[in-house]
Amino acid sequence: MEEEPKEPYGLIDGFIKEKSGKPSSSRLLIIIWGLGVFGVWAYASIKSSTLQPIPESVITIIGVLIVGKTAQRFGE
Repeated sequence: MEEEPKEPYGLIDGFIKEKSGKPSSSRLLIIIWGLGVFGVWAYASIKSSTLQPIPESVITIIGVLIVGKTAQRFGE
């Protein structure tokens, strides 16, 4: 019997790995920052019963991470 190709363990695992199969620390950093910001924002919004603004500095950091990864991708 032929062995079926192994699938990624999940969506996040597939996103974190580069085409070569190696994990990407910059992609992991984007996920951690994104989930962290969302978690803190959701907690603060629920606690105060109003949608809280996300500071521009936090949005800038996430933007820099994403732009950096995109630029790195074109440099490969």
